[in-house]
Formats: sequence, C-alpha cells, structure tokens
Amino acid sequence: MKKVLFAPSLMCMDMMNLSRDLTILDEYMDLYHIDIMDGHFCPNIALSPTFCNMVRKNVRLPMDVHLMCEEPRMSIEALELGKNDYISVQAETVEKNVFRIYELIHKKGNKFGVVLSPAVPLTAIENYKKRIDLLTIMTIDTGFAGQKFIPEMLEKVKNAIRIREESNCHYLIQIDGACNKNTFKQLYEAGADILVVGNSGLFSLDKDLGTAAKKMKEQFEILTGVKNEHRNNFRN
Repeated sequence: MKKVLFAPSLMCMDMMNLSRDLTILDEYMDLYHIDIMDGHFCPNIALSPTFCNMVRKNVRLPMDVHLMCEEPRMSIEALELGKNDYISVQAETVEKNVFRIYELIHKKGNKFGVVLSPAVPLTAIENYKKRIDLLTIMTIDTGFAGQKFIPEMLEKVKNAIRIREESNCHYLIQIDGACNKNTFKQLYEAGADILVVGNSGLFSLDKDLGTAAKKMKEQFEILTGVKNEHRNNFRN
C-alpha cells in the first residue's frame, strides 16, 4: 500500500522547549516543515533563515523550508541546508525569474520546491514542472494556522498526480493546511505523498509530544489502514 510521510510544522512548536521536542520528533516524523514569512507576502511574520540553520545543525531529518516572501532570493542565499533539504518558493513570487531561482537553489545543493496557494492553478508550473522536486498544494490560504480545509483542493491534488504521470515528472506532492483526522482519509485517497501536520493534526493531541505523535499515527492508520514507517534513506 502507498506510504505517506509526515512533516510537523515547526511554527506550531513550543519554542521554549524546542531542543527537547525536536529530539522527540526525530524519532516519529519523516521531515520538518519550516515557514519563513516576511509580513508582506502574507500578513504574518514567522521564523527566519537563522532559525532554519540552527535547526539543521541539530536534527537528523530532512527539512522543507517554505518561503512565504515577496523576494525569496535573500532568504535562499542565507540558508545553510543539506543535500536532502528542500527550499520551496511560492509560484506567484517567481513568475519572472523562476529559472534563476531554480539554479540558485541547485547550486547550493538543495532540492527545488514550489508551493501553490489555493487560488493559483496548476498551469502556473507548466513551463518548469519537470524541474520540481517537491510540489506543495496549500489547502488553506497562506499565513495563518487553524483555518478551514478547502475541499476543492482535493481535485487539484488528483490533477497534480495526473500531470506527474502523463508528463513523466518526478515531484513529490505535499499537502499543507488542515491535515488532521478529519482530512487524513481524503488526502490519502487523493494521492498525497507528504502531509504537513500542525496544531490540529499533531500538537494539540496531547501535552506530551511523543504521545501526540503516536496518537496522530494511530488516527491515520485507523482511517486509512496504512501504517506509517520511516524511510531511512530519506534522512540526511
């Protein structure tokens, strides 16, 4: 059966106990999702390249750094990541220079990710879809956690899979937004490869993070019949 990877959103973590909780998550999760927000692309400010670089030095799992920035180049240049890490840019922020951004990310030795907001169609990636390593489909509007799932995005996921197969693309499909027990089954059946889990999907399930991670995986297994296991070769 198809396996799904889980990526906890570090924006939702207890920053006062970051080191302790990262040690716990390293044992249960598959990669980390980190949002960098500049307060301009979306009306919120969160995390930074410095934070990402610090995390990179202290965890084993790969990372996906999601740049919600009007000008992503500065953040890309400041990141110091590993060969299995993704740098993901919003499609609408690189319309005029996507190939230069792609080259910049690859010269740094990182993988190229693209994020599609709910209002951005799949046609936005038509000219560079074969270069994408990770395609993230937002199922909520960007910028804030806790929003309602947008069900129309399920068809977008299915179409992204169809395009991948028909065009011989290699990207993984990641879902970001309201991934929890209410949507796990739908997202699995739609064909998602990676689910970003935040407060509703992981962190609010128990005060003890290890217990919360176990509960999340139990929920997913009950709903889908699929047991999540680490892909050891996916680690840095």
